[in-house]
Amino acid sequence: MWRARPKAALRPLLAAGATLIGKTKTDELACGMFGENPHDGAPTNPAAPDRVPGGSSSGSATLVAAGAADFALGTDTGGSVRVPASFCGIFGIRTTHGRISTAGLMPMAPSFDTIGWFARDAAMLRRVGETYFGPITPARPRRLLLATDALALCEPRVADALRAVLPAAEPVTLYTEGVAHWLDTFRPLQLGELNATHATWALAPGRNLSPAVRERIELSTTITDAAIARAWPQREALAVRLHALLGDGTMLLLPTAHDLPPHRPAGVQAQITFRERTLALTCVASLCRLPQVSMPVARVDGVPVGLSLLAAPMQDAALLGAVEAL
Repeated sequence: MWRARPKAALRPLLAAGATLIGKTKTDELACGMFGENPHDGAPTNPAAPDRVPGGSSSGSATLVAAGAADFALGTDTGGSVRVPASFCGIFGIRTTHGRISTAGLMPMAPSFDTIGWFARDAAMLRRVGETYFGPITPARPRRLLLATDALALCEPRVADALRAVLPAAEPVTLYTEGVAHWLDTFRPLQLGELNATHATWALAPGRNLSPAVRERIELSTTITDAAIARAWPQREALAVRLHALLGDGTMLLLPTAHDLPPHRPAGVQAQITFRERTLALTCVASLCRLPQVSMPVARVDGVPVGLSLLAAPMQDAALLGAVEAL
């Protein structure tokens, strides 16, 4: 029996007849890409038990991948639904920023935070979406693009596996400003908001934080007002260009993560190195407030590899229909 007022995002699902069976774990403070929480443990990745499940929405992803639930909600700021979906071999959507209410949720970086969900197949992913967006008809996108420079960021074995299953698409250059420009725009904004929401509490004397989360929050204290001021107009310029690129029913393919999930346990330095490379892929939707679905399309040495599809803002329903059609 629900003993507290349900979060706003849950209400349409409960009203549609969904049954809540539990609350899952995340990375500490939802601040991580790997799903390892030293206080509560890390859930096992059912698709690759010797590797991390991905985070921060690790509990939700592993529950669905294990078949214990038909779908599960997660949150996505910089990849926290998309990455575990890829690592666990399931579908996961990050919705358009602001499309689904985050009321009642703990914020991390509010101008990036979104609601998303996981499912084992595209039909269930769509059915959950219909509770928020209304009826969805599966239909291929009017125009399909492939970000070839994003594919080039992947490790060769991952890139080769994706090339083998890619649908016909027009090649396009995504990072016309350079990958560094995208990351230099994302970092100060996301870290600046993390600092505002959590740093005072997290860095109080005696606070017991994991090394990886402490590293992120301590890094957030080094972000200057000048860096944030430079990043805001850069973000808007990137968003304007991507929104124009994805207009009139166009959608964009790119890898979800640059490599297979790291083996457990992932040390702090290994996490930093991996995170920076995959953030180059996940920051696109985060910065431009776009909906994105990660689809399980291939395996390398038995480990899942995800391919993502992005659409224009507010085109979540069309995106879910396109994923099912593809």
